[in-house]
Amino acid sequence: MAEQVLPICDPHFHLWDLPNRPNPNLGKEVEEQQPTYLGADYAAEMKTLPAELRLASRVHVETVVGQMEGHPVIDTVDETRWVRAQLEPTGSDCPFGLVAYVHLARSPEETDKVLRQHMEVAGGRLRGVRMILNHHPDNPALTWAQVESGELMRTGIFRASLEQLVDLDLSFDLSCHPHQVQDAVAVFSDFPSLRVVTNHVGFLHDGEDGAHERLWREAMGALAELPNVFMKLSMLWFGNQGYQLDESKTAKVRGRVLELIDLFGCQRCMFASNYPVDRVMGIPVAKLYSDFLSWTRDRSDEDRAALFHDTAVTAYRMDSST
Repeated sequence: MAEQVLPICDPHFHLWDLPNRPNPNLGKEVEEQQPTYLGADYAAEMKTLPAELRLASRVHVETVVGQMEGHPVIDTVDETRWVRAQLEPTGSDCPFGLVAYVHLARSPEETDKVLRQHMEVAGGRLRGVRMILNHHPDNPALTWAQVESGELMRTGIFRASLEQLVDLDLSFDLSCHPHQVQDAVAVFSDFPSLRVVTNHVGFLHDGEDGAHERLWREAMGALAELPNVFMKLSMLWFGNQGYQLDESKTAKVRGRVLELIDLFGCQRCMFASNYPVDRVMGIPVAKLYSDFLSWTRDRSDEDRAALFHDTAVTAYRMDSST
């Protein structure tokens, strides 16, 4: 009997067109190796999935990242408009949602204005907001553009912005380093109805010492205590560069992924492609998802459905038309 085909909701991918839509935040590797990645490119890429999988829906996550000082101002609302136009031609066959960039440390009036602009141009497809919060006191390379302070989550203005997300039934994509998770837990525990989607296995960083991994493990345990927090199993190379080329590294990455699944449960974990960033890092879609399949062979059909599809659909309200 042929093996059942699993539907996928890919909850984290990106589109860009750097020759026509400059974005210095994406870095030199992207500029040199993948300057353009359009909706058609992504659709073609996902046709290379293992035969056991089928793309059923997807969630585009903003690439604005932050405003890099001294560079042309990036129009965040226009990105939402452009991405929607890229994905609309295939929207009836493969529904999509949008996660937009909004700076959450502005005045409530400004935040409300920008949120509603995104909602208007998204045409009912806005599902959430991401403002990357990664800040490092000692390593500038690990501080993202426009993250002026590592204490942003402690501010009243940030909390006020989260209240606006709750009112609009929008999720928040959490992107921060392990040492920032204590602040994240403190604030998100006060917003139990806000769906919080932790990005990229909590940003375990390759090349750090054992203390960093212990801090990461403690931080992930603290996040898992909050029932409204989800986990994206994605960008695995950030914690172990070149893992796809080395069996011992692959085993270590697999162990961490399974650890997070056990910690959060399948109903709060989701596999994601992070394409084309992972492509730039030398990880083909077929390899990435073949690993996801291999690592979950011993899981029940229900668990695998959650990991590949159902959790993402729940976190991003992908079963909603508004």
